[in-house]
Amino acid sequence: MRDYIVQPNPPVDAPPFAPLYERLGGEAGLQRLVKWFYARLRYEPEVEAIFREHVRDWPAHLQTIVDFWAQVTGGPQRYAGGLGRHIFLQLSPVHYEVWLAVWGRNCNEVLAPREASEMMALAQDFGNRLQQMSAQHRNAQQQMHPDVTSK
Repeated sequence: MRDYIVQPNPPVDAPPFAPLYERLGGEAGLQRLVKWFYARLRYEPEVEAIFREHVRDWPAHLQTIVDFWAQVTGGPQRYAGGLGRHIFLQLSPVHYEVWLAVWGRNCNEVLAPREASEMMALAQDFGNRLQQMSAQHRNAQQQMHPDVTSK
């Protein structure tokens, strides 16, 4: 992985029982986290081609991801997408490993320890769900078209 120097998010003055969204610094905190993450991830050799091929509008993509994380951390409910669109990218376990490794490193550098741990756990859960969905999709394709998918 490439090295970048990242300054941690400024301390957030939110009570410890506040929703994760608030403890992350709200929209601004998530934007910073997501921007640094993709600044790193999109150039990792294992996933660079996927981003080059599928992401045409980076500002819109980043806002979609911020909206996703806002929703799952207790913030505004603006995300209208789903996890299913990732199935068609034909991601392998290596892609998920890179994604989670860069996410974890980014969270540890940008967030306070408690919030970093919570965000990494959420990402691991989403990664597991996406891998399960991808495997189910592959199995269904193989059952429907055994002569095509077995080559």
